[in-house]
Amino acid sequence: MKAVVVSSPLDRRRVVDAILGSETFRRADQLKRLLSYLIEQDELGRIHEVTEYELGTRALGRPENFSPETDSSVRTRMHGLRQKLEEFYRDQSVPDELRLEIPKGTYRPHFHLKPAITPAAIERISRRKLYAGIGLMLLVAVSVLWGVTRPTPLERLWMPIVSSKRVPVLVVGQPLHVWVRDISGQVEPLQYEHFPDPVPNSTMFRQYTEPRLALQPKLVLHASPNATLWGDAAGAAAAGRFLAFRKIQSEFLPESTLKSEVAFRGRPILAFGRPEYSPAIQRYLMTSAGYTIGMLNEIRQYSIYRTGNRNDRFLNTNPPHEVNHGLITVLNDGGSRVFVFSGITSDGSMAGLDYFTNEEAVSQLWEKLKSEGLSDWPQYFQVVVRVASSSGYAMAAQYEKHLVLRK
Repeated sequence: MKAVVVSSPLDRRRVVDAILGSETFRRADQLKRLLSYLIEQDELGRIHEVTEYELGTRALGRPENFSPETDSSVRTRMHGLRQKLEEFYRDQSVPDELRLEIPKGTYRPHFHLKPAITPAAIERISRRKLYAGIGLMLLVAVSVLWGVTRPTPLERLWMPIVSSKRVPVLVVGQPLHVWVRDISGQVEPLQYEHFPDPVPNSTMFRQYTEPRLALQPKLVLHASPNATLWGDAAGAAAAGRFLAFRKIQSEFLPESTLKSEVAFRGRPILAFGRPEYSPAIQRYLMTSAGYTIGMLNEIRQYSIYRTGNRNDRFLNTNPPHEVNHGLITVLNDGGSRVFVFSGITSDGSMAGLDYFTNEEAVSQLWEKLKSEGLSDWPQYFQVVVRVASSSGYAMAAQYEKHLVLRK
């Protein structure tokens, strides 16, 4: 019988969140990462481009020399994922009207409704079970109509932004960059276009520049006020996708375009990068909430700032990933949420957004806050996440510490 496709993005997201947060998948971290990656690529419209090599290196953490011909780990994990999904739907406590399947021979997730029960099948069901099922359906329907169903912790956390009548603003800080320019064979620009100081001549600087520039370059230093860091830009892009999936329009504002913090007043804000990279954000936080965030001082406050070797093991990964930290600050401005995602390096911003959009992680954070006597998300709080990074790209994040600034 032909399956009926579930067209609502919200329905699809709830199916995925229920699977990832289930007891069946609780200890299956690799399968959860694999499923999350397939869902993300499907949402981006490129699932048909995904290859076995891509799944191995990006979803399962295999090295770049991974070879699908000699390593069957992707095929093994896909088989395991399909079996886990079947196990999930065998659980009688799981509502099975909406289903997610990944057919053999494809990586594309399929969402469908369970086919309707035929009259012949109904005759084989005892009246008692049938009446019980009808009663349960009526109870669920009444609960939805009367608003009894309580939103998930993730939905409550994002509610002030998702339900706002004003368009959320995504702001990316733009730290001042000085970049090296090779003007060999060109007319030297006017003196005011670059710094008169000589380009650094240290051994480390030469080792970094020589593979990228001419053999005998003529170098000048050039200021760029419009550059962004990779992790900050990637975090903002992911936030835009997260809101778009929920049919929320957002506005992207580079820091250099802002003339005044007045543009933020009363609007939901998602800021990425250290606040010191964004003068307008700094002024806004001080005037609206009376709060100043200084990334390094904040991290030292949590006693986790480290200046030593960051290449220690994270979550038993092999090979070990670089370890970093991200800081998420949540503030309130007249009913509007303000999220500031920052980090010791920019991968902390990206990891913070990943953490705050993960149903399981947010639910665990809420349980910690609830144990402190809170009945809802506090208006002002901070969360530190520990980040596993590879070449500056955040791979995973886990809870480290939190602090309620004001209830």
